[in-house]
Amino acid sequence: MTKKVTPISFVPRFFGAFGQFFKYLSSADYAGRCQLVNSKEKFAFEVPETIVKEVVIETVTEIREVTAPRLETVSVDGAYQLLQLMQQEARFIDFIQEDISTYSDAEVGAASRLIHQGCAKVMNANFEIETVSKQEENARVEIPTGYNNKEFKLEGRIEGEGPFTGTLIHPGWKVVTHHLPKVSNTLDMNILAPAEVEI
Repeated sequence: MTKKVTPISFVPRFFGAFGQFFKYLSSADYAGRCQLVNSKEKFAFEVPETIVKEVVIETVTEIREVTAPRLETVSVDGAYQLLQLMQQEARFIDFIQEDISTYSDAEVGAASRLIHQGCAKVMNANFEIETVSKQEENARVEIPTGYNNKEFKLEGRIEGEGPFTGTLIHPGWKVVTHHLPKVSNTLDMNILAPAEVEI
């Protein structure tokens, strides 16, 4: 069966980005898969069948001859800490865990405004974030030869080694510094919010 990558609109991408962020931090295997996608590796359904068979055979041969490097274990304490802050300031987890299919767009929009304000407060207090590219969206930019493919993702028909000239679709984001509070006791960090009981 032929599969197709379906584009996702902005709002699902916005909320989905949070889940992907924490999944990336907590799973070394998932992070490794994301690296393959980011390096422009094609999915199996994007490659002609004959080529897929050749790649599979070649990969199996490599596995027999070379021991693949193992990814290091990822510490999840920072992810837990950030989730705790998001919950405290924005009830972020309550919102994500809620089934919003029964609510109207207006109701979801009103809740999203509050979530946005709380999340923005946490991000601004704990991270200094700036764009990767200083150019405005839709500006013509030149990407030099030997560019960092972590900073720039080229799309379209790419030939040669550069330099490349194209239209900036999104300026990207990067963390310059972070100021997450230091935690001396990491016991039970997975408890993101205590159960509240009124006596």
